[in-house]
Amino acid sequence: MNPVLQTLLDRRSIRKYTDKPISAADRDAILQAGLHAPSAKNTQAWHITVVEKPDVIQNITREVKAAILRAGVTKYEALAKNDNYSVNFRAAPLFVITSANPDETSCPAEDCAVLLENMFLAAHSLGIGSCWINQLGCVTDEPEFRKFLTSLGVPTANKVQGSACFGYADGPAPKAPPRREGTVNHV
Repeated sequence: MNPVLQTLLDRRSIRKYTDKPISAADRDAILQAGLHAPSAKNTQAWHITVVEKPDVIQNITREVKAAILRAGVTKYEALAKNDNYSVNFRAAPLFVITSANPDETSCPAEDCAVLLENMFLAAHSLGIGSCWINQLGCVTDEPEFRKFLTSLGVPTANKVQGSACFGYADGPAPKAPPRREGTVNHV
């Protein structure tokens, strides 16, 4: 099978990682794949904040949990109260935050989603696992969390659209569940 198609079919979200660092060359290749994603009207209005320091990743976990509770985000309240919750599953050595200014693009969420998907596929092709992390986007405007995001270099006018962790899987990737039927309509 074509290797690109095989990568598309094989990639899975990884939720258990070793703490083995990702080389600068592999990290940069993953970022470049993201930056070459399509965007609405080719605005490329995204911004990527790259975090590789374990203490900063721990701070992100602490801050996002506190922001979820302050903002009353009920769908993530159980995660925020869980001592084991971590934005990088307690080991993935690379964390990225994607954001965009909604005044600069008509599709900030879509642009960042495609950027992340390119990064996920590039990572998988390099033997590196990844997982989308939703929680930061839900609290991007919570005042204290917004200050924290700004301290990390996320532009003030930008809204977090998605974030992800990257690292080497600690164990085999999960098996793909069966695809839902009835999701394709030929006209």
